[in-house]
This record gives sequence, structure tokens and C-alpha cells, in this order.
Amino acid sequence: MRPKRWRLIRTKGEATGASMLLLAVTVIVAGACSPKRPPIRTTLTPVVATVAYGELAPEMAPFEQAIASSKLGYIGIIADKHSEVTPWSSKLGGSAYFLKGQAYPTGPDGVPLVLLAQLNFSEIPRLEGYPSQGILQFFIAGGESGAHVYGMSQEDAKPYSAHDFFASLSKQTWFRVVYHPQILRERDKLQSPQVPPRAMMLPHTGSTGLRFQSGVEPVSVWDYRFPRIFGKPSEKFFQQFGAKEEIAAINYIAFSNKVHLAKVGGYSSPVQEDPRMIHPAEDWVVLLELHNGSEEGGFNMLWGDGGMAAFYIRPDDLKRLDFSKVVYYWDNH
Repeated sequence: MRPKRWRLIRTKGEATGASMLLLAVTVIVAGACSPKRPPIRTTLTPVVATVAYGELAPEMAPFEQAIASSKLGYIGIIADKHSEVTPWSSKLGGSAYFLKGQAYPTGPDGVPLVLLAQLNFSEIPRLEGYPSQGILQFFIAGGESGAHVYGMSQEDAKPYSAHDFFASLSKQTWFRVVYHPQILRERDKLQSPQVPPRAMMLPHTGSTGLRFQSGVEPVSVWDYRFPRIFGKPSEKFFQQFGAKEEIAAINYIAFSNKVHLAKVGGYSSPVQEDPRMIHPAEDWVVLLELHNGSEEGGFNMLWGDGGMAAFYIRPDDLKRLDFSKVVYYWDNH
């Protein structure tokens, strides 16, 4: 039996940073990070955190310096139904910016991929290491098959190889990441919008404009970089608190975790296991992370039960604006 892990479950209508939380203690019964997701057992234990977002609990005081040194910048992405949305605007869902004559991304079956997100970096606060201009787009295939689910690889070769699985997550066969370094704002030179079939199964419906919020955050308990900061994986680190193990974990989650519909940069919060743990010595940063959410105006995102999706990239590739090796991964309970 694998060690238990903790998930933060917020009650409906609860404000971000509030102290009333539910602790989801997830016990992974078998397997590691795998396209055939391992069976898991999740129990919800009501836990009242003694701290709010941004307030460090006393038991973590000895680690305050390590926590401070771990902080990374990020851009929180917030749905904004009131924003004016143009073909070149930042958005979740909707139609993609493409010039006439440019090849629109399709899957091996010839079906056009669906726009998941479009980020116009000239609209986004500056974040070190990330572009300051241009449009970055994320496309996925709808539905599922033996080869993919929502565009993520279903690598299931036998015998199973974690390295082969991780490598398969960067094969842009059923998903695509496209970068437009220059933006042309002349509508008559743009392609007509691609509209996905209504019956296509997707993790999102509708579309929304976006606004952005800069922030910094300490390492999350679910990010593969947690052991680099604290010397141990989170499930082992919190064991030192004995009978207070669970409250120490939930206090740290309440302190460090600010929920956004999506974000660029910062730390990741996978539901099962961070796929980057397969190569723990390598550096991969968050290019885009998305979480379940429902917004006024008709936009909805649902990556299964309590799910998320993330696109990871090596810093050197990001610096070169090379998006050909991006890793795409999503999971849920």
C-alpha cells in the first residue's frame, strides 16, 4: 500500500483563504503514475485548519526560511465574462487566432483539435522566464480512444515503463501547443472560427475572457519539488508531527494553497501524483495549469472528480520559445 496523500476540498461558496476545510485523505492502493490510473480510495475527513491562507502555523515555524526561499512567482487566471473578447484575446475555450494560410492543428484522424486556452502575453503581467508578447495556444482532441483521453496519451505498453509513459506525454499527436510570436489585428486576414461538434466530449464548455493577477507562492505539498525544499516527500515530512500529522498538513495547505481556475508559473497541484517525479532531478515548470470550475456566463471546466490538467515545460525550452516538447498531463480522483 502506498502512503496516504492529502487533498484540499473546499466547501461550495467558501471564500479562498477561509479556514473551514475538508481534508481528503487519499490512499493509493496500487501502481504509480500511469495512463491506466491506479485504483484509489478517498475518504473525506472534516478538519478545521487553525490558519488562513498566508498565515503560517506555529508547527511550521522552524521551516520558515525554507518556505520563504521556495517562493515562486505565478499569474493567477480569472474568468471575466465582462471582458471584450477578440480573436487575439486571452480566453478559455472559444475560437482560436489563426491567419489565413496557416495550418490549423488536427489529430491523426484529421479532425480539428479544440482550443482549450489562448494566452496573449501582451495582456498578462510580466513573469520572469515567460514570454512578454505573442499568443500561446493549447489544443486538445475531444473524446477518448485507446490512444488518448482528452488528448493525453494512453500509453499502455507492456511491460509498463514509467520513462516511456512520461515520454509519451510530450508527443503532440492528440494535443498541440502553438505559439504565434507576432499578432496581426486585421480580421479580414484571419481564418474563420473552428466550431467543435456539439456531441464532442470535452472537459470544458463555453468560452470566457480572462483577467490576470500576479502573485508568489511557496511550494505545494503535491509538487514534485517539495522534497527539494524539505528533504522528504510530503507524506513522509508531515509524519514527524505524530498525532498532529493531519492538522499540520492541512494547515500548510491552507497557508500555501490559493485556488485559481487556472494559472501560469508557480507550483503544481496534481491530484494523484506529479508525473515529473519520474525524472525528479530534471527541471520542469508550469506553463499552464487548469482546475475544475464553473463561471457565470456559461463557461464550465470539469476534469473528472476534483481534477486538474497541466502543461509542463523545461525552462531552457521556454527561454528558446520551443514548445515542441511540452508535457501534457491531467488526472482526477
